[in-house]
Amino acid sequence: AKAPDAQMGMEKAITALSCGLAGGNMVYESSGMMASLLGASFEAFVMDDEMLSHVHRVIRGIEVDDASLGFDSIVAAVTGAGHFIDQPETMVSMERDYYYPKVADRDEPAVWQERGAKDHWQRARARVDTLLENQPSYLAQDVDQAIRAAYPIRDDIPSL
Repeated sequence: AKAPDAQMGMEKAITALSCGLAGGNMVYESSGMMASLLGASFEAFVMDDEMLSHVHRVIRGIEVDDASLGFDSIVAAVTGAGHFIDQPETMVSMERDYYYPKVADRDEPAVWQERGAKDHWQRARARVDTLLENQPSYLAQDVDQAIRAAYPIRDDIPSL
């Protein structure tokens, strides 16, 4: 795909999931790459990170044992409250088994409209902006100054 769009998502997700289900455990030259490695996109990095998190969750599979089935919770829900929301296993299961995306929108349509009806690329762009605002300093100031004095480091490149 030449743009971070539905085609890109479909192609990358199917490729990553197929590799993962076949036993592959390393993604190489995938995240953020566009047009068969001819370019890269910050938004695609963000989208791919989330897609690969979903793939990782699918590959992990579903644990089926007495603890994960929660028979006691089923009995309590059927013979008692009629729901699982107050069962301690419910929250544990949700945190373990449900993937909570940072970019994908899971709001109902009315809420999505109220919040500006942003598509996936627009939300990824906003996430990119947030990530790029974080510029931690990993070196002590005197070390940074010594390196800059010794080498022609350019960090004045305009942002996107």
